[in-house]
Amino acid sequence: MHEETVLPSADRGAVHGPLAGVTVLELGMVMQVPLAAQMLGDYGADVIKVERQPPGEILRTLDPIATEEGTGSCYYAALGRNKQTLSLDIKSPEGHSTLMRLVEKADVLLHNFRPGVMERLGLGYEQLAEHNPRLVYAAGFAFGETGPLASMPGQDMLAQAYSGFALSGVADGDPPKISNTPVIDYMTALSLTQGIMAALIERQRSGLGQKVTTSLLDVAFAAQVLEVSSIAVHGERTSWIKRSMSLAASDGWLIVLTLFRDNPLKAICSAFDLPDMSAEEGLATADQQNRRLAEIEERLRPVFSRYRVAECVEKLGRHDVLCSPFNTLETAMASEQIRHNGMLWNIPVAGKAERELVGNPVKLSRTPLGLREAPSGIGGMSAEVLCRFGFGQDEIDRLIERGVVYADGKPQ
Repeated sequence: MHEETVLPSADRGAVHGPLAGVTVLELGMVMQVPLAAQMLGDYGADVIKVERQPPGEILRTLDPIATEEGTGSCYYAALGRNKQTLSLDIKSPEGHSTLMRLVEKADVLLHNFRPGVMERLGLGYEQLAEHNPRLVYAAGFAFGETGPLASMPGQDMLAQAYSGFALSGVADGDPPKISNTPVIDYMTALSLTQGIMAALIERQRSGLGQKVTTSLLDVAFAAQVLEVSSIAVHGERTSWIKRSMSLAASDGWLIVLTLFRDNPLKAICSAFDLPDMSAEEGLATADQQNRRLAEIEERLRPVFSRYRVAECVEKLGRHDVLCSPFNTLETAMASEQIRHNGMLWNIPVAGKAERELVGNPVKLSRTPLGLREAPSGIGGMSAEVLCRFGFGQDEIDRLIERGVVYADGKPQ
């Protein structure tokens, strides 16, 4: 039986992942790039988060409860594991030259600044490739690196809106539906990580790095691959939601799908010992049933209301009907399957005891993923990072005294 994977506490070097030995510099803010860097860290890469001086990463200031309590931000804790922090003023000449010394030894650099910003700082791909031809240079943009919207500020919900994602499956005239969960940010981080890994593999043959880019808009659009195909081929919009029923049981709600079954209505009726509605005229096939799904849902409501959600799911499951409870996030966090899958890792949060936060969903059999570095404060490891890159103690002290490097590490 698969055992639940809940990792205890940070222990650098205890987990050796497939990317062990790969050095990553992250110059990222909020979610897209910080999450991609964390994923690389989960896989064993040596990730160094190069962040601005206080207030540092934006995520550190987005948690109002933590700000009031003087503890670590829950949002930073979610995206700050398996990284070492270096707080550096990269806009100053000394800060720039300090970063360049790190770049010379790095394998990967990630950023999500707007197009042109890194180039103006002397940190564009062509500029850095001259110093380190093996560098994989990854950038996550909002709407793209070039084009009419490239210079516009971007965010997950804006990408949902512009790409059509927020209106996918929504009937004409109904309001758009924005996902509260930043799903586009998450998918973009996955895409960026995938591109970085591909570039690292190719580098083994060529000996050269390359530039890897993606954007929130491109990922939001690409996620609708089936919907675009339906419009392009048939001129018709696809709505998967229209092939589902949301039904209230006595203690909650569940979703029932009519997908991938020849006669789903017959199976539903069998599950509840009802007369077979599919024997009625105009309800014999799945296509006919989907066209009259609102009517079917209305007829089934009093049946489902007599049972608890768990009973409905059990009955439908025995007849191979696709269904699931509508869980709250709190219920999902406590669910047996989530915990069995090892999706909650014990992560230290500054000023609090360890908390169970979301882990990495990928499982590797020989080189498992895990926690090596706890989220640290701003510049919490600045001196240590610079020392590892060959900076002498006197040099480090001088950079700190002159305000080029910040070294503190108190909860932020």
